[in-house]
Amino acid sequence: MTEIREELLLLSEDDVRALLTPADAIAAAEDTFYHIGTGDITVGQMALMYADPAEKNNFHSMPAILHHRGTAGVKWIDTYSAPLPGYPFSHGNLVVLSDTDSGSPIAIVGATAITTMRTAGGHGVVQAQRLCLPGPEVLTVIGCGAQAQAGIRGFLTGFPSLKQVRLFSRSREPMERVRAEHRDRAEVVLCGSPAEAVEGSRLILMASGAREPLVTWEMLRPGATVIGIEGFRDLDPAVGKRADKWYLGYKDPDAYILKSPRLNPGHSLGWDDVFGDMTELLTDRIPGREREDEIIVSTHMGMGAHDVSCARTVYDRAKAAGRGIRFRLA
Repeated sequence: MTEIREELLLLSEDDVRALLTPADAIAAAEDTFYHIGTGDITVGQMALMYADPAEKNNFHSMPAILHHRGTAGVKWIDTYSAPLPGYPFSHGNLVVLSDTDSGSPIAIVGATAITTMRTAGGHGVVQAQRLCLPGPEVLTVIGCGAQAQAGIRGFLTGFPSLKQVRLFSRSREPMERVRAEHRDRAEVVLCGSPAEAVEGSRLILMASGAREPLVTWEMLRPGATVIGIEGFRDLDPAVGKRADKWYLGYKDPDAYILKSPRLNPGHSLGWDDVFGDMTELLTDRIPGREREDEIIVSTHMGMGAHDVSCARTVYDRAKAAGRGIRFRLA
């Protein structure tokens, strides 16, 4: 009888930051969209549970099976709109990985850094690469928190043509840090308003966390591509209604954008406004940009499949490098 020796590899946030690059997050996002489209990834239903009667604090699980990588996994994450004093909105997130051949668990991976990297700087970049005009030189970024900063790193990696980042945030200090970080790669222009940031740009990343529209339809030039990571919470819903094309990342999880009063104010947007999603675009079932003057918007809330893919990359590299803590299960 074969002896089964089950062993987990525990990988910290420091391990993730050391082993996962912006280029990896972009590659994982593209691989995820494509293999959902081909049927090689199964995306399970998200389960959400509230931890308080006011339903401001919740936990949710986001499962996926990456058949082509022999991996099943689930992301376990908290989002607390009313956290305890001193605690962040979300922290301590995890991805649990299992091997699909044996069914054995293989790793627990810190997922806070993965979440930050794979969002604006991962699937946001892939959406833009497939939809924007070729060779953009100017990127507008609205917001300057962790997601926006990861987005800037990802876009500067994914678009070698970029020469200028036009940045708007209500806080000056993080914008100054971004300018210092990227001074050798691109000019970072600190703008006093969203309108100033959008001026002269046809590639726009919305990553502010604001609860009211900061970019309106009237600000956009023909040929603009707008990437939103928070649906229409910080972006004028008229952009989704009036754009030549509105893409989702993947229709099943992104149905939440249409249902949510925060992300679709007034429920002004419906399925008739959606042109398609990235899983269809990457598998050539629908077209992308067809004219230079099209205004295109793409919004995606993310899904556990992205995190599982990134976590698998971290796991493989950790095994090769001898990183992590080994934990015997049996």
